[in-house]
Amino acid sequence: MTGAQTFSARLTHFVARFTRSEAGAMLFAFTAATLVLRLGSNIVLTRLLDPHAFGVVGVIVSVMIVLTMLSDLGFFDFVVRHDRGGEKRFLDILWTLRLGQGALLSAAMLAGAWPIALFLGKAELAWPIAIAAPLFLINALCPMTLLLAQREGRVRAGCTVELGALAIQIAANLALTLVMPDYRALIVGLYVNSIARVVLTLSLLPGRSHFAWDGGLAREFLGFSRWIMASTLVTLLITQSDKILFAKLFSVADFGVYMLPVNLALALAPFGRNYVERYFFPLASRSWREGAAALAAIFYAARRRFYLLLFAGIGLGIGAAPALFRVMFDHRYEYGWIYFSVLLLRTAFDLDNYTNVQTILAMGRASPVLRANLVRLGLFILAVALLFRPLGPIALPLALTAAEFGVLLYTTAMLRRAGLFDLRAHGLFYAVMAGGAFIGAGTSEFFAPHVVDAGLALL
Repeated sequence: MTGAQTFSARLTHFVARFTRSEAGAMLFAFTAATLVLRLGSNIVLTRLLDPHAFGVVGVIVSVMIVLTMLSDLGFFDFVVRHDRGGEKRFLDILWTLRLGQGALLSAAMLAGAWPIALFLGKAELAWPIAIAAPLFLINALCPMTLLLAQREGRVRAGCTVELGALAIQIAANLALTLVMPDYRALIVGLYVNSIARVVLTLSLLPGRSHFAWDGGLAREFLGFSRWIMASTLVTLLITQSDKILFAKLFSVADFGVYMLPVNLALALAPFGRNYVERYFFPLASRSWREGAAALAAIFYAARRRFYLLLFAGIGLGIGAAPALFRVMFDHRYEYGWIYFSVLLLRTAFDLDNYTNVQTILAMGRASPVLRANLVRLGLFILAVALLFRPLGPIALPLALTAAEFGVLLYTTAMLRRAGLFDLRAHGLFYAVMAGGAFIGAGTSEFFAPHVVDAGLALL
């Protein structure tokens, strides 16, 4: 066995110890590869494009996310949970519904391009928003075999499609930027990604989708979707408010600098969330069925090692952000490290909250999910009202983080009532995060003091 093969085997064993399954290991590797690709792409593109280009595409993506979440019908959840989810005709009917949804969303984005641009006070964004509108329809053309693969647990196939489409998009972005170094290269890249996703799905997961209709199934699906849309609407208000406000209140270039750390923080979040979804939540559900004592026994033990590593990494990222931004990105983006540090802290609170809420769900209680979202939204609005005037742009990520911390107090109180909370065990996560932040801050102060000062000037 060669040295490279030995290292690969050891790495696979290491990942498997944390993910507990081949599917989990694949998902961990996919998340890591996605992060590396996005990070590498941003390192190059920030040197080729000015912040304005990232700002324009950031607005387009935010508009698409808002429209997607406003019309979230829960296709994935419906296919996974339904007894007929593996039937060809069932999937064709849902594909037809999704195609209709995609056409409506494309029309809505096209019609709303000018009103949205005027609302943001940036009329020049109308054409870029309108040009991106057909993306909804192209995405809807993707065959339902991709959802079927996810239902059947074929993680490798789904990850290959998504990772392949991303790699092709990044290659197109880099090539196109050399001939048209502005936001147009990134918009074309979005189209390349959508088309590549369809082509790769057809190639790797054979089985075309066709038009089909069944009024009864459509009514059943739309009845199911009512509950999905209600929950998603609250989530939409929480996750997109900062971006909408930032795009409206500040320049497109400033928004571009903000979106860079936002996307980096979002790329890191799946490491913890995937672990909770694929390993911890099923384990907590099985343990609860055995009794409260069984759940209490695994609540910290099942995640201690992984969370200590993850929280230490988050802390290191919080402190070392100035040094990282100095090394990785063009000087025009360097002050964005302050946004990244604040959003990483929010990521830690979010992971803790997500674990707590999933544990409560494992105990058969669903209402705390909606309550937690409502608390989060109320605290965000209050924090923005209090912080925006004295602090300016940094108030928006700070408000998100403060709201997440408030929800953490709420979910922790639920755990305490359930007899699961252990202050010493829980506090250890944040102790190692603080230690990592201290080490990272020292590194930044030594290697990038001017970058530190540039970010702190926003406070």
